[in-house]
Amino acid sequence: MRSQIHELELVYFPISNQEAEYVKKDPEVQELISNSNLYFIGQKPETYFEFASPEEIESAFHKEKKLTFNVICGNKNSQCVLDMNMLCDYYKVPVDAIDIEVGRKVITVIRMDREEPEVFEWFFTEKLIFERSRGKKTFILELDDFSDFFTYNLHYVGISKSQTSFERLILKPHDTRLRILTNEHPLNQGSRVTDEIMFFFFRIKSQEIKQYLQEEDWDELGENELEDPKRIIADAEKAFVSVINTSYNRIKFNGYPLSMDGLSGSKVNRLSYAIDENITFITDSVSLIGKRNSIFKKEVYSDFISIDFDQNTVELFKTESFD
Repeated sequence: MRSQIHELELVYFPISNQEAEYVKKDPEVQELISNSNLYFIGQKPETYFEFASPEEIESAFHKEKKLTFNVICGNKNSQCVLDMNMLCDYYKVPVDAIDIEVGRKVITVIRMDREEPEVFEWFFTEKLIFERSRGKKTFILELDDFSDFFTYNLHYVGISKSQTSFERLILKPHDTRLRILTNEHPLNQGSRVTDEIMFFFFRIKSQEIKQYLQEEDWDELGENELEDPKRIIADAEKAFVSVINTSYNRIKFNGYPLSMDGLSGSKVNRLSYAIDENITFITDSVSLIGKRNSIFKKEVYSDFISIDFDQNTVELFKTESFD
């Protein structure tokens, strides 16, 4: 019996529709997002930073080498601290050589001991929350309730077989993207929809487990290759759309797990899909809670979609069912 586990991992932090215009000409961003062929479109209240007065920022920065501010999203408000000593140690940069610039949606850290000032670290709001959720940049302190800020209404799930997600969603006109921007209302009074609509670019990490339950199973002992990645991507789209019922997906794949271009008809018996990020997606009918690196870890679980091709069943297993 062949079972596969597929996990969705972000290749880049979530960006707003507006921010997509800023980064689409950046070669590094293009390269990163080009690793994705599966994308989500979601929405949440516009998130922004709130700082003390310029005088207080200046005083704290020079005395304590810390930047303290609030992250605000709708009715959620949480304090965050950037420790500049730890940040400079992380990047091997002299702490006395840096300066900062702050704005409502972006923080930049600038190295001044160069012929031209050089930005070597920066944060959009979602980049800050993303980095905090990953936990690798330990100079981001507090914001322990980051998962509350990493919760989105999910509008659409899409794939791009012949192009990358970058080409399909950002570079070229995308019908659903335009429909969402046209039809959705801002969740924050005074905000623009373009600042609330968010794009998520995923790659799929896959692994296979084989169980030898009967003699004929040993005939497949040497077959260790996974299926064509395009089939996995097509199957993932159908699994998520059929289970979570996103409002802007016109085709609901009600016949799934049967399909022409997915994994139906392959030699896989069972498989699952989960999101390997500390992120939550919500639709009118369900919520989908992801946890980073949750697989096989006790007391840390992601919601996951389970498919049994032998029984022709699809089921969403909720994380609370494991409590």
